[in-house]
Amino acid sequence: MAESDEQYDALGQTYERAKHIPTGLAEQATFLSALPDLTGRSVLDVACGTGFYPRVFVDLGAAKVVGVDSSAEMVAYANYAEGKQPRGIEYRRLDAADLPVLGSFDIVTAVWLLGYAEDPAALDRMAANLAANVAPGGTLVVLVPNPDADFDILAGPYGRYGYDVVRTGEPTFRQPVSVRVLDEPAFAFDSFFWPAGAFEAALDRAGLVEITRAPTVVPVDDRGEEFWADLRRSPSFAVFTAKSK
Repeated sequence: MAESDEQYDALGQTYERAKHIPTGLAEQATFLSALPDLTGRSVLDVACGTGFYPRVFVDLGAAKVVGVDSSAEMVAYANYAEGKQPRGIEYRRLDAADLPVLGSFDIVTAVWLLGYAEDPAALDRMAANLAANVAPGGTLVVLVPNPDADFDILAGPYGRYGYDVVRTGEPTFRQPVSVRVLDEPAFAFDSFFWPAGAFEAALDRAGLVEITRAPTVVPVDDRGEEFWADLRRSPSFAVFTAKSK
């Protein structure tokens, strides 16, 4: 294997292992259960990162998948993964804040994107850009930091799910936090929790309808309901769906 391949594989392992700790498994279960049937559909994934979900979308039957991300490193890895196991996914480097209309997609998704908006006006721009790419009657699905989060749980017993969340400053229009992934080797990243109603209001202002929060879904495994109880009470994430008129 070439050195560049080793570097790419290490990058993918670093960024994608968070999908496989308990909270990542619950994120996947909740997000994927909120999607409509992808068979034969077109999907645009905005802030696609390493291409984890675009690959899943193809495996679930999507006919056309486009992933965009503002990070050159992420797009390079996604293209590397596509080259190793071609699925016909197109990746482009684009910023969600300036996202053009790339087409009329049956489904548009954005995982963790909206929480990073710099201010309410930027949140509205991102929501409008996402909505502009949804075909009439199509579906938008966004995964965001949980607006109803209980920080006593997130900074305490949530550690059993693979990471904890600590507030790092005074809230303004959003609460800055540090998310520490406890899987070895541990690493941390900054995130932001917005207040209840902020995301639904932005989607409404973008002209979307039937805005609904999806129920939290946990994996079916041998750890049992007692293990998952705190995550059900206060997941670190929330998933909203909406329809284009």
